[in-house]
Amino acid sequence: MNENMTGNETIRGEEEVLEVMPLVDILDGADGVTMWFEVPGANSGTVNIEVKNHVMSLNAESSLRRNGKRIVFKRRFQLSDGVDIEKISAKTQDGVLTLNIPKSEREKVHKIKVN
Repeated sequence: MNENMTGNETIRGEEEVLEVMPLVDILDGADGVTMWFEVPGANSGTVNIEVKNHVMSLNAESSLRRNGKRIVFKRRFQLSDGVDIEKISAKTQDGVLTLNIPKSEREKVHKIKVN
């Protein structure tokens, strides 16, 4: 885990929580966008991803603690109108959450053959 990560401390019920913005790598390809989030200690059962009004919200609860506080990763992104929200897919493996966000057909480059 990145020792330089910082976050906001909150209290949920009686437990203190450290909210952390996860590091992310983004690749914008011809067919869509792939995002890799560092979420150590989180798994498919503790990750929640929602899209509302083209804003994607990520919430991933980690099994790890920092200074006795439970870690929750949170991040939000504005999505363009050119993505196919219905076809977004996600998976977790080894502390990395991978999101594949396909572009809609109208956003893809279409080559036109000239005779």
